[in-house]
Amino acid sequence: MTIYDSLHEIHLDKLAEVAEGRARLTYLVAQRLRAIINNGAQLLVERKPGEALLAAVCREVLEKKIWLEIPEPEEMPVEPFEEVTSFLADDVVSPDL
Repeated sequence: MTIYDSLHEIHLDKLAEVAEGRARLTYLVAQRLRAIINNGAQLLVERKPGEALLAAVCREVLEKKIWLEIPEPEEMPVEPFEEVTSFLADDVVSPDL
């Protein structure tokens, strides 16, 4: 098996279903790869000989070893744009007409 063969075995539709969407899947995989490459985090599945790191991370998702937790809107402490709009309102200057 070559590294490219392991990438061809990835089933994107199954992954997206497990991660609850392609956007969440993209974010989850990117964060996991960054943790492994930059911080030295260990894989939660055994890497097969010749398997790409991306394929191993995708297996972690399929086996539900990793997942993405996003708080529901009612759990967020502040309205998403409240701080931004109050900050912008202080600096907005309107021309005299």
